[in-house]
Amino acid sequence: MAKILSQEEVDALLKSHAKGGKEPPSSGPEKASAKPKKAVPQKKVSLYNFRRPDRVSREQMRSLHFMHDRFARNFSSSLSAYLRFITEVNLISVEQLSYQEFLLSVPDPTCFNAISLRPLEGAIAMEINPQLVFPIIDKMLGGPGEPVKHMRTMTDIEQSIFDGVLKLALDDLKDAWKGIIDLDFKVQARETSPQLIQIVAPNEVVILIVFEVKMATVTGMINLAVPSIILEPVANKFDQEMFTGYKKSATFEEAKLLVESIKRCKMAVSAEIRGTVLRLADVLNLQAGDIIQLAKRYDAPLDLTIDEIPRMKGYVALNNNQKRVFQITSTTEES
Repeated sequence: MAKILSQEEVDALLKSHAKGGKEPPSSGPEKASAKPKKAVPQKKVSLYNFRRPDRVSREQMRSLHFMHDRFARNFSSSLSAYLRFITEVNLISVEQLSYQEFLLSVPDPTCFNAISLRPLEGAIAMEINPQLVFPIIDKMLGGPGEPVKHMRTMTDIEQSIFDGVLKLALDDLKDAWKGIIDLDFKVQARETSPQLIQIVAPNEVVILIVFEVKMATVTGMINLAVPSIILEPVANKFDQEMFTGYKKSATFEEAKLLVESIKRCKMAVSAEIRGTVLRLADVLNLQAGDIIQLAKRYDAPLDLTIDEIPRMKGYVALNNNQKRVFQITSTTEES
């Protein structure tokens, strides 16, 4: 009896005929197995925010991180000496965001300052949390400097007292930026509400530099917002090697100054007889008149050590003034 093909087998046969007859129809009720498809390579996609593009390169961000990490160490020492109390300042992060996002991230009320930096145009914003401001003021006035329970607005007297700490921070900032450009940081405006000071447009990109300050049981944050548009005139001056303490090539004048500075260093020089080993018990039992056997002959040259390192050889003698001197006969390299 002739077999009647199902509709699925008829479709498979037509598809095979269209491809040149390479795929015969399946004789069974099961469907013809399809060939595995080749995997399509996935394209790499990078996220890009057109509303907040990155205006500062990675090299500049790295230099800013290194520069303000040095500021954190210097300000930690300066603040500890100023308050006569141990404080610790650490750099937390350096990131890019809009100025509006920065304003939304700071508390209200707070200590908010617009700081000009001549000769560059514009200003930067420095925000110091009240959790840190009031304990510092309390410490300056002779109090224990404990954390406050209720936040409030600073008075004019408290702002005047805190100006000393603010000036200290600006001096250390000036020193940290000296490798890029010599700036004059001055407080241009101050408010307790961040929304009242607009250093740039709300959608303008700023570099937010966050510091954490620890003082006993008190922990507070210092936020520094630097508009990216300010860095454009000095963008080519950001060189990572300027902050590492090393330069590619030193000039002749710098090398000469370095040699002159080394010549003024004081070192301990002494003539020593090396090679004799004694036990601690023997040293404790030494008395006047005891004889110690040396490993060298009496006429053998002695070692002249500089900061406990043997550098030269020679003999101990007496000069015309009957003072002991050391006559150098050779250096350790010649020996």
